[in-house]
Amino acid sequence: MDNSVKKMTEMLKPLIVDLDDQKTNLNDKKQELENVSRLLAYTNDNLDMVSVYADQDLIINNLDKINSDKDEYKASCYLLKSENENVKNLPQYEKACNFIQSIIDYFKECKSRLVTETQDLEKLCREKELDKKYYDAFSDSNPYIEDIKEFEEFMQKHEMDEDDKINILIYAIKNNALRYERKNS
Repeated sequence: MDNSVKKMTEMLKPLIVDLDDQKTNLNDKKQELENVSRLLAYTNDNLDMVSVYADQDLIINNLDKINSDKDEYKASCYLLKSENENVKNLPQYEKACNFIQSIIDYFKECKSRLVTETQDLEKLCREKELDKKYYDAFSDSNPYIEDIKEFEEFMQKHEMDEDDKINILIYAIKNNALRYERKNS
């Protein structure tokens, strides 16, 4: 029976080794999503608002991803600020409008991607935290399982030999019973 528990903990160990890194990655993605969401909420598809957004570094640091640079961005912002009707009739003005719109579109796509990545990372971290919970529990000589339904789902999620699963369940039941007896005696 102890051999089945050992197999399970050995199976879980490589699955949880990067949990802290994944949590850090998740926090970074959440921060990035928050920054992009804040930009999109502030600009609200208004081209004139892009150049006055407080966190210009966010925009400038992403220009290479839309095959542009700071000079093109600054020139486009300058043209958009013009009140002169003659400037507004220039082809460069239309090009500047299209360029700033492409920045907004890029950040919309970025937000969509970040939402998906964040959801995927949250799911991955939940799974790894659950794996760690049972790794830690069964690394203890007297594991205690509080949530039977959660433990069942955990056992079903992982591919293990049926005999090992049965041995682990018996081991868990015996340890829970011992703990219960000590608690009530």
